[in-house]
Amino acid sequence: MKQKHLPWLILIILSFGLYVNTIPHEFALDDKMVILKNAYTQKGIDGIGDILSHDMMAGMFGDDASIVQGGRYRPLSMISFAIGQSLFDGNPHVMHFFNVLFYVLSVLLLYKILLRFFPPDENKHPLLSLAFLASLLYAAHPIHTEIVANIKGRDEIFAFLGAFAALWFAIRYAETKKPLHLLWIFLVFFLGLMSKEVAFTFLFVIPFSLWFFRIAKKREVWISLLPALAASVIYLIVRVSVLGQLMGEPSGQLMNNPFLEADMGEKYATIFYTLLLYLKLLIFPHPLTWDYYPYHIELMNWGNWQVLLSLLIYIALGVLAIIGLKKRRLYAWAIWFYIATLSITSNLVINIGAFMSERFMFIPSLAFSVMLAFVLLKLLKLKNGKQVLTVALLLIMALYSVKVISRNTVWKDSFTLFKHDVKISENSAKGNSSYASELYARAENKKPEMRDSMMREAIPYFKKAMEIHPSYIEPMVRMANIRYIVFGDVEGMMDYYIRVLKIAPENTDAWGNMYGVLTQNVDRPVNEINIWKQVTDINPNHPEAWKAMGDLYLNKRYKPDSALMMLEKAENLAPNDPEVLRLSGFAWGTKNRPVKARRYFERLLKVKPRDAQALKFIGISYGIEGNHQKAIEYLERSLEINPNDEQAKNNLRIARQMLEQ
Repeated sequence: MKQKHLPWLILIILSFGLYVNTIPHEFALDDKMVILKNAYTQKGIDGIGDILSHDMMAGMFGDDASIVQGGRYRPLSMISFAIGQSLFDGNPHVMHFFNVLFYVLSVLLLYKILLRFFPPDENKHPLLSLAFLASLLYAAHPIHTEIVANIKGRDEIFAFLGAFAALWFAIRYAETKKPLHLLWIFLVFFLGLMSKEVAFTFLFVIPFSLWFFRIAKKREVWISLLPALAASVIYLIVRVSVLGQLMGEPSGQLMNNPFLEADMGEKYATIFYTLLLYLKLLIFPHPLTWDYYPYHIELMNWGNWQVLLSLLIYIALGVLAIIGLKKRRLYAWAIWFYIATLSITSNLVINIGAFMSERFMFIPSLAFSVMLAFVLLKLLKLKNGKQVLTVALLLIMALYSVKVISRNTVWKDSFTLFKHDVKISENSAKGNSSYASELYARAENKKPEMRDSMMREAIPYFKKAMEIHPSYIEPMVRMANIRYIVFGDVEGMMDYYIRVLKIAPENTDAWGNMYGVLTQNVDRPVNEINIWKQVTDINPNHPEAWKAMGDLYLNKRYKPDSALMMLEKAENLAPNDPEVLRLSGFAWGTKNRPVKARRYFERLLKVKPRDAQALKFIGISYGIEGNHQKAIEYLERSLEINPNDEQAKNNLRIARQMLEQ
């Protein structure tokens, strides 16, 4: 084997080998939103049209996709998932394999570009080149585990491939002056943008890198940028036409807007704290977690020493980046690359809906890998430099590899991930609720004893989530269900649902479960009416609550006047609700007002023309009035639909007898 092929082979083996243990994994975390519970992805190839014409989250959330901060138009990775759904029946192991494969391709593309930035010394072994060592360290860095081990991370990988491919073709254009390479820049950069918005940062990286490494003259730099700019404009036009706006409004939910409870000072202090954490994770990637939701990271203020340290570090980096430009110092390129590629997800410019995330380091971490490789190569100048370098590199690679492989195992599935990381992000409302919800979901299909045990185990995590975030709806709904399922505690269940409705008056989970339990499984009219009164105090515009109270007053409390008061409110909100009309007819009948009753049953027939009960009671009302011909007509029509109705038969017999007299 030629020496020049050895680095390629090592990078392939390393990149694939580090993540091969993710292939047997199941879906985890955000895979549910983009694959398992996404209606468009589940259609397979037939869903590609919907993917291209909707927000990334619309396939799961429908019209509520806007609850996620900023809007997401990232169809390329979604299309790949849809194709995988059709070709491989949505097999997660195949999808994990392709994630690993795309990661390998990313590392190889990176190495190819770095060879242009840092041409190897022909007198040195290629394994001692800066390009190879930087690529090696990048491939093994543990901060990338979330990208590769989580199938949803493919959007980051595709954005990487598109952005770096555009950089590669810009280099090729500078070298060959062939216009075809400009077309390739346009195409791959557009695909990168269609994967994730982070590719926008390469509108700076591409010209800056061409200039910094003296690959292109000024004219060629600007020419190579034009197709990327054109791709950006077209992407933005498509994005706005699909989403209806460039950027969405800030979310009103803490889990999608972590700065919701922060003032301006706290917001930017917290941002600088997270920027310090990013540097820490690059240098010492432990512990890792998927969960940086509130309040795993607490809101900070400018009196915190870590915030001030971060500010000083970034000011120093900025100064170095400017000073180093004149002599084109490598550290200057690394700083500019790091800041540029992190900018869009730093929260400094755009609120990205999370404090931070390890996946946001996928591209910026290259700067650290390049500088670490640069420092390691300086060891060659020491006595026994090769041996020192070898030991240092092997130690770093061993630590990285152990961390990556062990971290991969945590990504086996959502349950394993949540169970492990809730111990790290113990003050995260999202993390506690997610683990408890996973326990709850698994418990639902178990036998009662095991079900109750698992649900009891979930309780402290749900309570911790609500303690951290008192208006967090998800754990409230689950706790309501647990109170009923495990303890048979209807009052406790309803207390939680009332809390939910005070926060979100139209919450469908609370409404549906509350209505179902109270109308089907509970027979305590006074308590039920009190609960419905609380509900109407919260949301007086929901007809179901008024209807339920009307039913209770009529059929359980035997108070037709009170029933009619409730039913009138329900009728005003839902004038054609069949049950409201039916109950109103019964109430007026109970008050011996057959004409009034008949009017409601006649309205009911307009909504449900073949309602046997409505026909029967109209017939009875005519019989009471002495109009026996009409009574017979309606009673016969009722019996055509329900021939076994004894009441209708008896009244028909009486009407016929009266007509014969």
